[in-house]
Formats: sequence, C-alpha cells, structure tokens
Amino acid sequence: MPSYQPLERIATLHTALCAQTVDELKRLAALLPGAKVPTIKSSIVEYIHLHLQGSALKDLWEKCDQIQKAAIAETVHSASDRYQKNIFVNKYGTSPNWGSGGYWSRSNPTVLALFFYSDVMPEDLKQRLKAFVPAPIPTVLESSEDIPTTLTEIETVYDRETQSKAPHNVEYPLQMRETEQVARREVITILRLVDLGKVAISDKTSYPTGATLNNINQVLEEGDYYSEWKIEKSPQGYRYDYPIGHIKPFAWVMLLQAGKLVEMSGKNLALTKNGQKALNEPAEKTLQTLWKNWQKNTLLDELRRVDGIKGQTGKGKRSLTAVAGRRSPIVAALNDCPVGQWVKYTEFCRYIQAAGYELVVARSLDNLTINGSSNEYYEAVFSLVEARYLSCFLFEYAATLGLIDISFLHPDDGHTNFDEEGNRSYYDNEPMSRYDGLAYFRLTPLGAYILGKTDRYTPAVLPQKQILRILPNLEVVAIEELSRADRLNLDSYLQTVSDSVWKLDAAKMLNVISQGRNVNDLKDFLVANSGAALPQTVTQFLADLQTRTTSLQDMGNARLIRCADANLAILIANDSRTKAFCFLADQPSAMMAKTPCYLVVPIATETKFHNALKKIGYSLP
Repeated sequence: MPSYQPLERIATLHTALCAQTVDELKRLAALLPGAKVPTIKSSIVEYIHLHLQGSALKDLWEKCDQIQKAAIAETVHSASDRYQKNIFVNKYGTSPNWGSGGYWSRSNPTVLALFFYSDVMPEDLKQRLKAFVPAPIPTVLESSEDIPTTLTEIETVYDRETQSKAPHNVEYPLQMRETEQVARREVITILRLVDLGKVAISDKTSYPTGATLNNINQVLEEGDYYSEWKIEKSPQGYRYDYPIGHIKPFAWVMLLQAGKLVEMSGKNLALTKNGQKALNEPAEKTLQTLWKNWQKNTLLDELRRVDGIKGQTGKGKRSLTAVAGRRSPIVAALNDCPVGQWVKYTEFCRYIQAAGYELVVARSLDNLTINGSSNEYYEAVFSLVEARYLSCFLFEYAATLGLIDISFLHPDDGHTNFDEEGNRSYYDNEPMSRYDGLAYFRLTPLGAYILGKTDRYTPAVLPQKQILRILPNLEVVAIEELSRADRLNLDSYLQTVSDSVWKLDAAKMLNVISQGRNVNDLKDFLVANSGAALPQTVTQFLADLQTRTTSLQDMGNARLIRCADANLAILIANDSRTKAFCFLADQPSAMMAKTPCYLVVPIATETKFHNALKKIGYSLP
C-alpha cells in the first residue's frame, strides 16, 4: 500500500472550502463578522468565500497576532504553498496559534484556519494576499566576536532533600584551536610524509592504517584535537576513561585521496604528479582544491565516522541520501557565516533549518540502531542523525582544512547529548560520536577564500621564531625544543648529524629537490626560524644549489627521428607544414658534416607530425 502523500497545492479557495465538512465550515464561518451563518453547505461555502475577498480579507489579516501574520507572510512570499512548520519554528522559536482540537480537524480554530487548508494556502488566496502582506523578516544567523572559556549548561539535578529535580548551572571547560595557519603548514607536512613512504591505507576500505594514524599524529603541529586533553573528569565527576580516537590524522589521508594528490604504490601511498606539484604551490590553492574535491567525492560517507549509529551498511543504507547532495546545503549555509565571528554550533543547526536549507541524511531511521536505543524515541527529536553528520563534516574536514576555527569540549559533555530538560540522552555512558563536543566555530579568512566569498587571500605575517642557529660551517642547530612538523622538515632536507644538529649536504638536497622540493622553501624556513640573516657561506651554498637545479629543464617525452642526410632534416624542420611539430636535434652547421642526421618530435605533436609529413611527400614507417 503506497504511503500517504501530503497535499502540496490547492488551486482555488472555493475548491478548498468544498472539501470541508459542514461542521468544519460552520466553525470557520463563526470566525467571520456579520449576519447569521447559513445552514446549507453550498451557502456556507459562498458566505466564507465572500468574506475572503477585497477589504474584508485585509480586515481578517489584521485580526491575526504577529506570529500568525508571520506564518501567512512566510507562505505568501514562498515558492511553496504549504506552511513549513520546521522552518517556521526554527526561525521564530514558536508555532502560531491554530486553535484547539485535533491536527486535521480543530474543534476551536483561530482565524488562521481561514488561510490554510490541511496546511496549504489556496493559490488564488495567496495571490490576493500578496497585494498587502509584507515580506517576512530575513532569517538571521546569530554570531559574536568573542566566546567564553567555559560553556554553561542548565541541567536538571535530583535533590534528595526535596525529592524533586531542579535546574542547576554547570560550567564545562572549552578548548580552542585556530586552524588557518596550521592547515597551510600541515598540508605540506603530510605530503612530505607521504613522499617518505610513511602513509599506508587498507586496500579494502581506503582508510589509513593504525600505524599511519600514529605517524601522522606525531608530525601534526599541535597534535590531534584531543591529544592534548589533560582533564580526567567532567565538572559533574564523570570520568573521561575511553579513547576518543583520531580525527585530524584520518581526515588528512582521506582528503589527499579525494583530491587525487596521492595514489597507491605497493603497500603505501605515493604522491601523484599533482601531489608533487602541490609541494611547490601556495598552500591555500592546494587546500581549496582538496575542499572542492571533497564535496563531490564518494570515497567516504562522513556518517560512517559516527560510531553510535549502527546499521549503515545493512538495510539502513537504503534510507541514506547521496553524500554529495547533503554537503551542498552545509556549504551554502557556511557561506552565510560572517568572517571572524563565532557561531554556536546549535545556532548553526537552527539556522540551517530556518533558512530552508534541506539537509537530509536519512529518510527513515527504521533500520538504523542508535546507541542500542529504541528508534521510536528519536523520531520526534529534530535532526539527530543530521546533527551528528554536520558536526563530523565541520570538525573533521572543514576545521582540518583551515576553513573554520573551533572551540570544543569533551564529547561526553556535548550539548547534543542532553534533551530540552537537561537530562542526558545518550546510552552506555558514551556519546554518540567523537564530534559531539563541537561548541562554536568561526569562519577564517582562508575559509572565505576557499568558499569563494573572496577571490584573494593574503596569509597573515607570522612573527619570526628563534629556535634554530645557522652556522657558517653549514650546520643547523636546534636551540629550543622543536615541534614535530619542524623536525620533519629538517629531516627531509638536511643530513642528520645528531638529535639537535643537521647539516646542509649537496647530495641529499639534490635528491630531494629532484623529487619536487624547492630551495627557496628551505631558505625561507631557515630565516623564519633563526630570526637572523643567513651566514654568507650558507647563502652562497643555497644560491649555487638553486643554479644547479634550475639550469636544466625537462621538456617532456619525444621521439628521435633519423633522417638520411642533413638536407632532408633541414627541409622537414623548416617546411611550413611540419616545422610546428618538430625541431633539429643539432644546429645546421654541425649537421653538414654528419650522416645521418636527426629530428626531435615531441610526443604531444606526434600525430600531427605524421599527418603533415605526408603532405610534403614523406612517410615515417
């Protein structure tokens, strides 16, 4: 039996009235001013229809309160004729007063019932209302310049003395991560780690191996998001006694794969040509490419990273929407965020709905198991699955790429784990996902550039650090504890002498530069981290190396064609039909004494060369 499809369109008010019962029509007619209400159905229909015309219609609209007027305005100025309850409640924070009684047949309706029939506004009535009903207020996304260091949650606590529950304020500590500059450096760090052969994935799932996740975590500039979490208990005394799991290391591997900057080579990932090129490209360009490719990739459904939702690969998979389609409304909503302003995560959830962005992850929860609980409990909970999907998308991917700064608490204390009355709503003493702690985020200037809100990006000028001493004998000495990323950078370019000393070595540097590295990148790194001008010997060494690595240029693959004599080679190389597709291997003066002579034909123009050669009377076997 097919499922019920709600009515979406009613052509005329007369049609809507005729579909009502006599009792329903009488209740509607009682809302109108005037004489005695008729008793025959056709007469009641005409009576109501007459009062919903001209100035009488405007008088009825004036009787509505502000929220009722807003419901009418939202529908009148919408592409849909249906009252959108979810959008309206999230925008205005309440529902309009429809009256008492059942949902479909209200025993005591308000004047609002004259404008909607089964929640649909007749099209001809909608057109008449457009003449005087003003446009609704715009949907606003609330934001702020600053955020607190703690998140206050009002929770209900049982009082044994009064034997009742009472509200209680609890302050949860927040951690904040600024991601913009870190992401620009980390993407190069991870590419170099791939180039060193230290990144492996499963050939079945394409997920990074456990060893790879640990390797990446060791070189991240600030570690993973929760790797520095030192607090053992929540303010309420709950112990944080389980591993949260990797977030950023996992994201980088999946992003590089989706961006086609890496490929399988044996058991490990290796850089593709685009990956090698990315080492010398501005980091913001690479990050923008990764973001664009991630939006359309099907390598991973972010919902799979939400451990508390089971059944995603079984029957429940059929109810899940296409991943590329769900990312679009999130990206559109991110574009509405002001740059440099903090947005509360729950406010962003509200805004996505209020603005009409249709984020649907699961059409049904029937075949999904949520933390072992009954699915029926969650049917009335707004966007339980969508909220977790959104938090993963923002926390694991948008933040890792530097689009947003984030402020977060422990997943146990995430506000998505509490119901409206402040009661914990998760099971088995664990949150639904490692992303439940996301509390606030802030769109960065880099994020504005990646999203296309601006066509230019200027990296912030960072203060120089004095953590290295560059010696005239070409040695580099660490004078302070180095970050994991800085140590990896030195290891990749220089010869290791000891745990804190490296040396510029021509043989090693020629090798790494041939793999796509850049002399200027090393020079900038040394200057920025020594806080002083480089010694003359080091400057000369790097200048010589730059000359040696830029004096030769790879022009690509080509065919070497042997000609019977110099005259034929010169003829073909200079003929108007073939000269654009080949050139002489030697200068004419040197060729005269040589037999045979040679032409060079680039592979890219080989076919055109063959066709042109036939036009001048020659053919290449």
